[in-house]
Amino acid sequence: MPETKSIPQQEISKSLRNSSLAGAIGVFFFMIVQNGPIPLMLEKLGAGGIAIGLTATLFQLGMLIQIPAAFFTERLASRKIFWASTTITARAAIAVPGIYLLLFPDRQSPMIWLTLTAIGVFSFLAQTSGPVWFSWMADLIPDKVRAGFWAKRQGLSMIASVVSVALTGWFLDMFPDDSMAGFGWLLIFASFMGIMDIVVHWFVMEPPPSPANRTLSPTKRILQPLKNRDFLFFTLSMCIWFFGLGLFGPFLNVYLKTTFGITYTHLSAIQLAGMVSSVVSSFIGGRLIDRVGLRTYGLAMVVAIPLFSGVWFFLNGRATGLLPILGTVPQPVMMLCISSLLAGGVYAAVGMLQLNLLSTLAPAQGRTMAMAVHWSLVGILSSAGPITGGWIKNFFTAHPLNITLYGGTAFSYFHVILLLHALLIWLVMLPLLMKVQKKDGEWPLEKALADIFVFTPLRSVRNAYNFNLAASTVAVNTVKKTGTIAIRAVKETVEAASRAGKESVEKVKKKQEEKRPKNG
Repeated sequence: MPETKSIPQQEISKSLRNSSLAGAIGVFFFMIVQNGPIPLMLEKLGAGGIAIGLTATLFQLGMLIQIPAAFFTERLASRKIFWASTTITARAAIAVPGIYLLLFPDRQSPMIWLTLTAIGVFSFLAQTSGPVWFSWMADLIPDKVRAGFWAKRQGLSMIASVVSVALTGWFLDMFPDDSMAGFGWLLIFASFMGIMDIVVHWFVMEPPPSPANRTLSPTKRILQPLKNRDFLFFTLSMCIWFFGLGLFGPFLNVYLKTTFGITYTHLSAIQLAGMVSSVVSSFIGGRLIDRVGLRTYGLAMVVAIPLFSGVWFFLNGRATGLLPILGTVPQPVMMLCISSLLAGGVYAAVGMLQLNLLSTLAPAQGRTMAMAVHWSLVGILSSAGPITGGWIKNFFTAHPLNITLYGGTAFSYFHVILLLHALLIWLVMLPLLMKVQKKDGEWPLEKALADIFVFTPLRSVRNAYNFNLAASTVAVNTVKKTGTIAIRAVKETVEAASRAGKESVEKVKKKQEEKRPKNG
């Protein structure tokens, strides 16, 4: 990349480290705002499925502003200043409903719409500068370290996510069930951590952006990235991916809380299991990508994802199970924790695939516009996901099906959503992603599936066995050598003591002989 050739490698490395640190700090903001706490708060306030779905839809609809904003941001000499100013304002808005909850705990009726308004303001401002950040990072990161950097950055972010989820569940359980103060403090804390992310990002250097081709008409500039066949099919596949996430994401914790009465701590434990898997996946994903190829790696993950939804059809709210640290827990918590130890890494792998392919496929010239086009299309097509999920929730709640699943749980709206999600992934997203051109040296999908999900785990078991065997052998040999040395030392000590004893006896005899009177 010509933009980074004149930048000292030491400065690039320092900036990449700062970016990773900032990402880990910012995770606390996103895990609270775009994860479980806000839907749970709205459910507790009496919001319906549509309102809960809007928490995700508003964020995705905000992506529509990216293309108009790109025409302005492409002319900027510094992307960093624009990104920092808009993002600080956006994240500060999230603190407003939190402050309201603490100041007016008895006047909760405006809270639903106040929260949705804050999310709308945040989404609009954040999406205005979203492509700016992605093009900034794409210009900064050298091609040769791109996959490794995103893998390590995501790994650090996942570690921070583990801490965030654990603290969130523990913190909310500290408050009485009828109190909303915990949610208020969480929103304020999220806003603070989001702003700290931007402060650290200020120490990430910005290469000069590549000039955009302004000789083309606005329409042609928007459509130009889509003329790249790979970029088009990749973008469409990500639209389906985010639509599917929006279908079930806002309702996952709500379903568990309302159906099984699971505590916030147990909800956090399920997420923590997925986060641990994500951390491992992030750090080993780079090596798997180097071996099987980026596209093939992503395809293998997409094939596997719907399989993990099967566990939801076997939950039993009346049974219990055992987990380390937590002890006896409801059976759904045990089942989902075990499932998440695998599923979390697979979901994280698709996120890593997007970061890598988006940076790789977006053209250097007009990169900001290409990023805006990608995310705008994702926003347009995926924004219907949460609304669709909310409509399904409301419909099947009002018209329940008289079907009882294997574990005794009633078939519900959430199971309908999971089935629809699986069909979308296998029948729509997978074929679109397969249309992305295969690179030289990439493995066939069948071979990669066998290697990643069969042979790699077996190799890990074998390596662990060999390590334990080697450690045992070393320990035995060490004991033998130590024992031999100890026996030899004892023997030498006894011999030395024996010699010393003999010498002492001889000296005594000699002295006695010297004292005897000599015969004349």
